[in-house]
Amino acid sequence: MDFTLWLFAIKKLGQTYDAAKTVFDAMPPEEQEELRKEYEASQK
Repeated sequence: MDFTLWLFAIKKLGQTYDAAKTVFDAMPPEEQEELRKEYEASQK
């Protein structure tokens, strides 16, 4: 995964890197994709 996407996930989830990774990895694929799309939209 792109490092800047991890930074976005950490900020969005309000967690530390390890906690955000655990939460993200536990998300269903469709929720991961939704977060990825939200991240990409924020980069425009």
